[in-house]
Amino acid sequence: MSDYLSDEEQAARLRSWWATNGISVLIAAVVAGGGYFGYQHMTSAAQQKAEASTAAFIAYREAEGDKQEALGNELIQQFPGTTQHALVLLRRAALATEEARLGDAAEVLSEAIEMVNDALLADLARIRLARVLQELDRSDDALAQLALVKNTGYRSWALEVQGDIYLATDQIESAHEAYSAAFEALADGERRPILEVKRDNTAPSNGAYVAFQDTLDDALRKAEQTLNEGQDADNE
Repeated sequence: MSDYLSDEEQAARLRSWWATNGISVLIAAVVAGGGYFGYQHMTSAAQQKAEASTAAFIAYREAEGDKQEALGNELIQQFPGTTQHALVLLRRAALATEEARLGDAAEVLSEAIEMVNDALLADLARIRLARVLQELDRSDDALAQLALVKNTGYRSWALEVQGDIYLATDQIESAHEAYSAAFEALADGERRPILEVKRDNTAPSNGAYVAFQDTLDDALRKAEQTLNEGQDADNE
């Protein structure tokens, strides 16, 4: 399974947040600075910018190779600090990770965290950065990033990654505690069978926490296979 939420899933979460909070935030800003006509002008300008930046990101996403890189640079220049700017950086980091350029991935994700104003995207970038830092044998730095994740929608995911880091460094009790907390943080009705396997396989045996890495790996493979089969059945 992918460690990442897709950019499309993340955009959906952002749209949901904007539908709930965006208008009130915008109205408050305009009332402070100029009244009804200022509000009309601001909403029109914001809408135009949003449409243009979204169109630019769609063009970037559908391009390949050097053309995609050029369109990404153009988007960043024209719409700095936007959600689309951050999404370009996240895609670049994902590509760098796939190509085992972990140092580049860490740099791009750090840039995304620094520039983005949206807390959701910042938390997403922190979780991805933690994964990269773990691969770079920087477990303490990875755990520090995860500790900064505050959004409830990402909290369970961050705790699971925290458990993975503890498990990789043979801190089995801490891993079990993190997995248990991640399981408790799941939203109502949400199922994560692989997380449940991790929690159960790091539980104490006869009062002692011991590593069962081979058993855990086998159990995770079976859980992932079961999950994939369930998804295939749902798609039929």
